[in-house]
Amino acid sequence: MADSSFYGKVWYVLTDPLRPGEHLTLTAAEIKYALVWTSSKAALDFSRELSVARGMKVIPLYSWTLKDAFLTAAEKLGATHLLIDYQPGALQAAAAPISGMSELVREHEEKRKE
Repeated sequence: MADSSFYGKVWYVLTDPLRPGEHLTLTAAEIKYALVWTSSKAALDFSRELSVARGMKVIPLYSWTLKDAFLTAAEKLGATHLLIDYQPGALQAAAAPISGMSELVREHEEKRKE
């Protein structure tokens, strides 16, 4: 599960430059994950490691609005969870269910503004 500081960090995602709105997803153990990283370098390193991700662009999600749009798009692609800071060969990575996550992101953003 993601710790609470995750929601306030900049998220980095990989998108297909030829198909706007198409984000990288991964299916493991019958769960479809949308992938996010908390470092642009980690996202770029991942894109260089996996042949299916080569050529994808690293996009930063700074605001609640962008994160919410990403979560909505991920759900439309069938993802039910986020996989956070995953790298090929790693035995585990933090994961969190997407449902309810928009509210957590929004709450963190509102607290940050106070």
